[in-house]
Amino acid sequence: MTQLTLNTIVGVSLPCQAFVCDIYGNQCQSIGLIFTTPTTITLPPQFNMAPAIGLRLQDFTGCEKFKVLVCIDDPLVEKQFQDLEDFFFMDYEIYKFQ
Repeated sequence: MTQLTLNTIVGVSLPCQAFVCDIYGNQCQSIGLIFTTPTTITLPPQFNMAPAIGLRLQDFTGCEKFKVLVCIDDPLVEKQFQDLEDFFFMDYEIYKFQ
């Protein structure tokens, strides 16, 4: 994902500062101020191939909102055990075992 579109923002007041981080809230980079919604944000290059990102919004009253966003666009292929139970790996991929 190279761009992110925010249609609504709940939990912080506009205008707010936007940051993109890893999913743990570390290595955050400022991506600009958001004045209105909807708005489209271009992500820094190091997050282009990330399977998930953390989006942190902070308004000028000190309120902060953090959300992990999954960036996988491909349809998931599930893997299943012989008893037909689905198994989800932590990399957000679904595998079907035979």
